Amino acid sequence: MMEDGQLVIGAAFIPKPYFQRFERRLNPGLNTYVTYALFPFMEVMFRYTHELNVPVSFETSYFPDRMFGFRARLLKEKKYLPALVLGLQDASAIFGETCLICSNYTATYFVGSKNIKTGFGNFDLSIGYAFDFKELKAKDYKGVFGGVSFTSFFYDDLSILFEHNSKGINTGFKLNLISKFNLMFGLWNLEKPTFAFNYLF
Repeated sequence: MMEDGQLVIGAAFIPKPYFQRFERRLNPGLNTYVTYALFPFMEVMFRYTHELNVPVSFETSYFPDRMFGFRARLLKEKKYLPALVLGLQDASAIFGETCLICSNYTATYFVGSKNIKTGFGNFDLSIGYAFDFKELKAKDYKGVFGGVSFTSFFYDDLSILFEHNSKGINTGFKLNLISKFNLMFGLWNLEKPTFAFNYLF
């Protein structure tokens, strides 16, 4: 979870054929988002998901997917216990404000995370489970997902990432370039190049 009052703006590129919209895998995609720590225990997020190479026009009937989500920390991390977070993506669909058939990235999940310090660096471990909630089907995450990041004490501006997003395995590294600007390069499903960046206010 972010610190209270912290704001993050960022974007992430998803290569073809791993970007999916309405069951199609025709183009790469770009997620652009804003996340705000409303309270020390809660984050809210708004995301635009763009299908690249498709112009926004009346002719194509295309407009980027819009999604609201939030994450709430249920348990703080303790010495021997992980932190526990509840997350919802496209949460407005639960209240009937979104067309359920039209939604692409809905997800309801619990995720636990634990930071483990060693003599040469920090390991940040996470494991979660996504499930159907009411009429809201799990689409972005399905079942078990998780990951691990490692940050060395010798150079703490660089982290190595490895994750299973419930659909495939992704890996890469995150670099803190200047102040609060982060840049990530990696391989989606160990195959196609991907990148992401964000800025923390």
